[in-house]
Amino acid sequence: MQKVVKSPVLVVGASGFVGRHLCVALQAADYIIRRGTSNEARCTNAEPGSGWFFIDMNKPDTYGKTLEGCRSVVYLFHALGTSSDYAAREARAATQFRDAAISYGVETLVYLGGVAPSAPTSQHLESRRATGRILSEGNLTVVELRAAMIIGRGSTSFNLVRDLAVRTPLVALPEWLNRGSCPIAIDDVAYALVRALELDVSQGACFDLPGPEWLTHRELLSRVSSLVGTRIIKRALPGISTKFAARLLGLITRERSAIISELVEGLPSDLTPLGESFWSAIGEAPSRTVMSAILSALADETSKVEPSIATSERLIARVRERV
Repeated sequence: MQKVVKSPVLVVGASGFVGRHLCVALQAADYIIRRGTSNEARCTNAEPGSGWFFIDMNKPDTYGKTLEGCRSVVYLFHALGTSSDYAAREARAATQFRDAAISYGVETLVYLGGVAPSAPTSQHLESRRATGRILSEGNLTVVELRAAMIIGRGSTSFNLVRDLAVRTPLVALPEWLNRGSCPIAIDDVAYALVRALELDVSQGACFDLPGPEWLTHRELLSRVSSLVGTRIIKRALPGISTKFAARLLGLITRERSAIISELVEGLPSDLTPLGESFWSAIGEAPSRTVMSAILSALADETSKVEPSIATSERLIARVRERV
């Protein structure tokens, strides 16, 4: 049964990569959107009635205006790359926001986390898991969706793959890139977050959010490379540490070194989704293949707006056709 959400939906992190796409999907689904962001300029320069609200996750006294009157929240906040103690900041923000949400009468919170690896892994992935656990420790119905790499323009993890493929004519890869995951298109992530808001669950739930196929990190890079003419050396290089690989990537990509180090640290882990699939729970499947998602992400780089018009049109059509 589909739940009806009538009050405003607060998106925490609305100006970020996932948040921008999600707001397009929510608008297509006729939700009243309250866009929460730490970007003060975005709020100051926004058109009247556009629903932008300033929220500083380090300052609980800024939560009130964003939460008042909301019964549903999509929580997209993360602090990766902001400081060396970002994991503590994420845990503190999750605790403070959870308590504030309960006090303001929020009933449902949807959280986008990361796939739980089968073995110890990076601080980044552990912090994603900890955030989900903290948000669930209260009188809230929390639906957690766990995704691996999200493919789309603006995705930091996809940008690393894209830059490596585009900016180097020949690539030799370490052995640990033979680990894998199920990467997913941003279209499918935004759609799933809308459906999660509508999920009729009373106790909360946690689902994996896999893409349509399992790929090694090497295979994913090879697919991007095949589109730009980069040659991938077949033989894997032994003895390459994640720290050394991160330093090399720092010379090639446009992303900040602190973020690169954290993301690369998690690559040797097996990120195969082992929990219940959200797609099975709603009786649907991802709509985009990995290659079509890659092609869209590359094509969107020429767009002057984010999401691009083409991506927005796909999102709107998908949401309006939902079950």
